[in-house]
Amino acid sequence: MADRKKVIKNILIALIAACILTLAFFAGYYTRYFSRSEDEKLMEWALGLIGDNYMVYDEETGELKEYTADDYLKAIAGSLLDPYSVYYTKEEYTDLIATSQGNQYGVGVTFLYTEERALIFSVVGNSPAERAGIEAGGLITAAEYAGEKKVVSSYQDFADALLNIPANTEFVLYIDYGEGERAFTVQKESFKESYVFYADSETGYMFLSEDGSAPVGTPRVDKRIDYLPDDTAYIRYDSFMYTSAEQFGEAYAYMFSRGRSNLILDLRNNGGGYLDVMAEIGSYFLGDNQLIAVAHSRHGEQRFYGGKSRKNANLKTVVVLGNENTASASEALTGALIYYGVTDYDHIVVTKNAQTGKAATYGKGIMQTTYPGGNGSALTLTTAYIYWPDNETCIHGKGIVAKEENGILAEAGADKELERAVEILGA
Repeated sequence: MADRKKVIKNILIALIAACILTLAFFAGYYTRYFSRSEDEKLMEWALGLIGDNYMVYDEETGELKEYTADDYLKAIAGSLLDPYSVYYTKEEYTDLIATSQGNQYGVGVTFLYTEERALIFSVVGNSPAERAGIEAGGLITAAEYAGEKKVVSSYQDFADALLNIPANTEFVLYIDYGEGERAFTVQKESFKESYVFYADSETGYMFLSEDGSAPVGTPRVDKRIDYLPDDTAYIRYDSFMYTSAEQFGEAYAYMFSRGRSNLILDLRNNGGGYLDVMAEIGSYFLGDNQLIAVAHSRHGEQRFYGGKSRKNANLKTVVVLGNENTASASEALTGALIYYGVTDYDHIVVTKNAQTGKAATYGKGIMQTTYPGGNGSALTLTTAYIYWPDNETCIHGKGIVAKEENGILAEAGADKELERAVEILGA
């Protein structure tokens, strides 16, 4: 009898505990429900209706379309937010992280998205294309693989021609630089990108590897720029990615080891990157703890970028080259150099837009922050406006405008902007 009472007692305790847990669950649910804003309730209602009732068939597969959270988030980011705010799936975010560390795949040539022809806009450092000797400005006319030569008259033709060529397999690209076709042997492969190129009047210095692995500084006499003054070095800096800072520091030291004291810093087509890398590059030009940039967030918070100086006392004059693709961190760095008198508008040369006649950099004075999701995805959002060290100047939507005499119209087969920089140094 005692055992039976004990069993009944345990059952009642278990039932009471279950009831308490159930009440707690629903209490928590309703608390969360009624504490949400009307906007949050509206969003959940709309997404629920779409998930349960929306019906449309995929025209290609004929199957009913099912939308995932990735689809919803991409649609929201693409239509509601600014162009710099992006949702990345798990796979895309993995690729983004790899790219920030210099990991790339492909041939290594880029094209202007507005260019219908297969005209090479730039060549990625340490890529198969660069190692083969391909340079920007050429028109890809054909691709040949396994004895079949396919004519290329557009970027899409180029992409289609490469589609069925296996990785790490050599093929030939035919490129016309205005003097007829030249053949270059390349392959699609994984490689470590380099971001810095150095030259003076006697030699060049590139970051290369034979097989696309981590690039190392390599003297290249054939890459010298013989019309540079004897006291001048040229450094092209392509992007503020994490592996770029070490390369820049090495080229900077190489410059002084060769007795050069004037620098032409080429930021053309440098679309920016990471602001902490920008601060590191800025340290080669500024004094200890000199402010390089200030980020103003939505909530009034300010983040200051600066650091310990690495400036070489032998540095004299700096001329900066830019164009309409010089953006973000490049503009912030240039602004700091102007503010502290390292350079000035007499020493800023910008490519002139052939259509508008304007000689200005891109005008991106905002920064983005990437927030990783729990499932490996990520959301990049515009979170701050960037100001120059005066904490007042923001070039967003305006860019850095060159003086009339330093707005240079580009010319095929020549580097008129670099020639103008040499003129300035000789004045």
